[in-house]
Amino acid sequence: MTTSKFSRYTGSRLFWFLFGVGLGGLGLWSGLRQGLVGETLIGLGLVLVGVQGLLRPVVLTRAGKISKEEMMREVSVGSEVLHGALSLAMAGLLIAGFVLKYLVKM
Repeated sequence: MTTSKFSRYTGSRLFWFLFGVGLGGLGLWSGLRQGLVGETLIGLGLVLVGVQGLLRPVVLTRAGKISKEEMMREVSVGSEVLHGALSLAMAGLLIAGFVLKYLVKM
């Protein structure tokens, strides 16, 4: 895994990492402390949002100037399989957490 791409869009990477890990950590801590499965799963999903944002940041400034595929190759760290697995795990945890928290009340 190449780390030279981390120096590009550092602000965006840092924002998304802190956003995901900050909110996810609070949700994870709250869920574990209160024994709420849904809140814990949402927290884990948000932590993965932070990790995904660190590896592949959302960059809006140049979105209209170059294609999405070119932008992803330029800024992404890690393989497509890693990003796909992170996205699936993140979506699964968030959906399961919201279902358990708001529909099942766990």
